[in-house]
Amino acid sequence: MKCPVCNHENGDAHFCERCGSNLTQTTSSPTPVPNPESAAASEPEYTRWSSTQSTSSQASVPSNTPSVSIHKEQTRESTGTNDHTSAGDNSSNQWNNIVQNEKVQQAKEVSKQYLSYFLSVLARPYQTMKTVGDQHSLKGWLTMALIAVLSSTYFLITFSRIGMDGLFIGGFLRPLLFTVIILIASIALMYAILKIEKITFRPKTLVAQFGTLLVPAVVSLVLANLFIIISYSIAISLLAVSYIIVFVALNSVLLQYPLNRTKAAIDSMYSVLIANAVIFFILYRLLGEIIIGLMLSPFGRL
Repeated sequence: MKCPVCNHENGDAHFCERCGSNLTQTTSSPTPVPNPESAAASEPEYTRWSSTQSTSSQASVPSNTPSVSIHKEQTRESTGTNDHTSAGDNSSNQWNNIVQNEKVQQAKEVSKQYLSYFLSVLARPYQTMKTVGDQHSLKGWLTMALIAVLSSTYFLITFSRIGMDGLFIGGFLRPLLFTVIILIASIALMYAILKIEKITFRPKTLVAQFGTLLVPAVVSLVLANLFIIISYSIAISLLAVSYIIVFVALNSVLLQYPLNRTKAAIDSMYSVLIANAVIFFILYRLLGEIIIGLMLSPFGRL
């Protein structure tokens, strides 16, 4: 028999001749590795039930996770919506500020351009009138607007010093409306005469030319407003000069065109005369009574 300790061959001896080990003791067999399936089969029923309940409870834990995630997602979405709304409001405010700044800058630029235009026209209005074009029509409208406002301001200041009733309506709105009617009627009459004469022209250029010749009337009205404090007679004379300039501007614009053509239905002299008569009638009916009343008042003789 071979010794399991020192591998010495001892024959039939019960003990090893070399190391003295007991040869009759049987070597313990190695512990078998348990089979999972057999171990699971051999588990008690309570153990398997506990494991199943534990597993199902662990699996049921994440069931609340989607609702929590949805709640968080909704919170993030609502927060993002609020942020987007506030960002949109800020963008809108910034855009409004930009637009307002652009409008202010444009107004400043238009004012500068009009001031330089005004000073250049004031020196030589008739020669400048021959060189203006469609791009100057806006400046012509601005000049006419200044004439209407300055005329109304003149009567408003005059009525306030006299102490007349209906100060705003009679002293500002009515003169403003009257002056606008006179200026629009002048443009309409020039347009009608040129159409009757069958002359080719551009309406915007016509407005620019008429507005250019009205620049001295603006200066006359500014001086009339200033002279109200000093003398009513001088102020009224300057006001009358401003309206005389309207007649001169109307005739100057018409006479620069080649009138008296054979195709015209009426002679040019009569058409121009009719235009002047219409403007004079409107001026007399709308403003003449006011001016005459002021001249006859005690304040008009100062």
